Amino acid sequence: MAGRDERMKEAAQRLTPFIPQNLRLDIFASLWEEYRDAGKLANELDCKPAVVNKWLKEGKSPNDKYMPRILSLALHSHKVRELLQRDVLEQIGSLLADLDIFPERKAEGDLGRILDVVDGKSRQILWYLWWNRHAEIGELAELTGAETDMEVLSRLRESINTAAKRVLGKEIVSFQSSKVDPVTGEKVLFSWWLEEDLLSSKRIGPLVDIFEENDHIIVIGQLPAPLELAREAQVECKNGVLRIRIERIKRSGLRIKGQE
Repeated sequence: MAGRDERMKEAAQRLTPFIPQNLRLDIFASLWEEYRDAGKLANELDCKPAVVNKWLKEGKSPNDKYMPRILSLALHSHKVRELLQRDVLEQIGSLLADLDIFPERKAEGDLGRILDVVDGKSRQILWYLWWNRHAEIGELAELTGAETDMEVLSRLRESINTAAKRVLGKEIVSFQSSKVDPVTGEKVLFSWWLEEDLLSSKRIGPLVDIFEENDHIIVIGQLPAPLELAREAQVECKNGVLRIRIERIKRSGLRIKGQE
């Protein structure tokens, strides 16, 4: 047990420099919810209660001296583990992408390669465009919780298209003032479009993504082929594993056992 504690302590120390300021505040806030007592928490952190109160009142994130201990104490929280996995891995992935270093994929395909190297909100936009083919800037702002349209424009141009040019040598989203949707025949005005060839790019293995919202999660995945599925689904969650079962419908209207 002592050996494991030492490994955790060392790992927290090594991980701390990679944790951005906003995430440090989130981790501290999660720990504070557990203690709710500046004196007790200060005792655990080997600091004065005034230091804890300063973080609380001024909204300043803990520095490298105290962050490893805070991280060690908070790691039992599933929420904190999810935050670390999502934000820290995204940050490291983005830095590697800036260096033109990309991880090997189990799921291939042009869009899959881009999904691997952009941040979470950029992935939300790409999945949305894959689903809808096109979107107005206001839709994407609402989707990502952006305060301004410029924030979305920056993400489209500087995150998504910049990554796409590095990986694929071309941009993959573009603005069209007027374009006819080749599937519906509808004339669409002032919208952003995903490149058509990405919608049919081949891949090996599934692409799946999970987005956490305030009161729910959204699971999005690519199917191996176009399928007609029932509207109802059986959802189970056990030991941190999500299992979704949906019945597949034959063209004749008869249902058969579905794929998971």
